[in-house]
Amino acid sequence: MTHGNYQKYTNPNPLQQHLIRTFLHTVTTLVQEVRPNRVLDVGCAEGFVAAHMRPALAGTRFIGVDRDAAALDRARRLHPWFPTCVGDILSLPVPNEAVDLVLCTEVLEHIPQPERALEELLRVSHAYLLLSVPWEPWFRVANVLRLKNLPRWGDDPEHVNHWTRTGFRRFLTAYGQIRAHRLAFPWQIVLLEKRS
Repeated sequence: MTHGNYQKYTNPNPLQQHLIRTFLHTVTTLVQEVRPNRVLDVGCAEGFVAAHMRPALAGTRFIGVDRDAAALDRARRLHPWFPTCVGDILSLPVPNEAVDLVLCTEVLEHIPQPERALEELLRVSHAYLLLSVPWEPWFRVANVLRLKNLPRWGDDPEHVNHWTRTGFRRFLTAYGQIRAHRLAFPWQIVLLEKRS
């Protein structure tokens, strides 16, 4: 991803901050339900999601992976406790079933081969995935309302996948059991349990 994550989490706009807080609270609550010991944050960028979750998950070990080395440099400055490494979602530098939960927020919409990405996330998790993607069409509607990406009818130019709530459920059920599916406008968040 070439832009957006750092700006999204640091933008002082009160409405945007409210939406981000709601999103982070929902993600954290779902992860607390399964109490993982080890979490791999794939596409972690600057580490904002893991940093928010850390106080609620005492004793949980986090590691971040992202292909953007500059974002990982910012993550190390912002969150010195958060170990990170450069890696690609289609070929993660992690052994099979090495973590209890893989966190992958706001990444799959950018991946031309989301099936391959999901298979790789499942390979490194021994139990759960926590995934979030934009909730379409409401994500685009929200962009139009804030006059963003108007020539594209609100569609982000970096998004190659667009999932409605039903479409995302249909996509994921081929790979595991959906333990929870929450909406945190304009995102949808799923806790997926890996099949044995």
